[in-house]
Amino acid sequence: MTGFPFLTSLAVLHRTSAFAGGLVGALVCTALLSCRGPTIPADTEQLAPGVWHHALHLIEGPWAIHVIELDIDQAWAAGVRLQTAKAGGDGVARTSELAANALAAINGDFWFGTPVRSSGMQIHLGELLEEPRPRSAFAITRAGAPVLGVFAMRGGLITKSGHVLRVSHLNREPRASDELTLYNRYSWADSVHAPVGFFLQGLDSSATVLNDTVAARVVQVRRRVWPLKLQAHQWLVAGGEDFAQSHTIAPGDTVQLYAMLPPAVEVLREAIGGGPRIVRDGAPSIEYEPENLSADFATERHPRTAVGFSRDRKTVFLVTVDGRQPGHSVGMSLQELAHLMSSQLRLFSKSRDNAHQAINLDGGGSTTMVVRHQVVNRPSDQTGERPVVNALLVVQQKGRA
Repeated sequence: MTGFPFLTSLAVLHRTSAFAGGLVGALVCTALLSCRGPTIPADTEQLAPGVWHHALHLIEGPWAIHVIELDIDQAWAAGVRLQTAKAGGDGVARTSELAANALAAINGDFWFGTPVRSSGMQIHLGELLEEPRPRSAFAITRAGAPVLGVFAMRGGLITKSGHVLRVSHLNREPRASDELTLYNRYSWADSVHAPVGFFLQGLDSSATVLNDTVAARVVQVRRRVWPLKLQAHQWLVAGGEDFAQSHTIAPGDTVQLYAMLPPAVEVLREAIGGGPRIVRDGAPSIEYEPENLSADFATERHPRTAVGFSRDRKTVFLVTVDGRQPGHSVGMSLQELAHLMSSQLRLFSKSRDNAHQAINLDGGGSTTMVVRHQVVNRPSDQTGERPVVNALLVVQQKGRA
């Protein structure tokens, strides 16, 4: 992939008026000291302060591309937030359904299983819905800064006596007699049936266990199976039948619960999984092998969805590229997608930035972008939008303009 040459991209844009304006602007620009450099004309709409939707069609592929650009400082001041949504019911829903109350949205992670589960980490409003797996995920801190990496979970329960019980996994049955699992209200089952465990009630409703520690009271010590429906700020730390240290905790004890998510050190508010990483430190880096994805997945052209952010972490980009539709858009390889993210976004974005870090999300028939309740791209399935397990939303708090 050699990139999108400036003159070629301009000459093949789908609108004559856009082409003419862009070419004249480029010619005039070359003679002025204040020139901003070459541009790719795009249809741009402002959705809220600090939030723009860009649509462009490059015939070089051809590629139909949609980009949501967020200026974090402007957007956050106006009450705009990035937030994840998870499908309920049978576990899948259309992106447009998940985005019913959003300014904009893109589809999220891959998924598997029955009941349906996302393939990577998901955090919603400071709570962990799915534990990290060895693929890249995109996260937002409580302060609004974007973070990207392959995360791990290092959880634990600190007893009244100061003894640390290691917690290995989230919302799944312990697989060994000495393994502990943390259940929260997002456990896929309405009830959990672990034979031994500690039912905890948080003491501070504003606290989060993610990259933080919370105090909790032991409500019950479970020594046999019975159903339990967890609510907000309630957890069950569960173990196998032979868990030897169950006697070290008693009802009424105050304990400490934590779940660290390295490499992140800040408190995380939202996160969504995907993979693989495609841009590292401003350069294409297609890391499909360490993230256990195939070479064909990386090199073949497909519809693609991606998320990334600028070097100063002040601008976030949500991107879709249509595919499998000859004459409209053929899709991109991960290398082509990485080039778009790392080199071409500055040619039409308001920030004049590229993505310094970026990951691929679920694509193919799942690739969908919604803007103001309308699907603005062309999903590749003949039946339209494909149901997905989760989505990344741009939302605005009520009462904020």
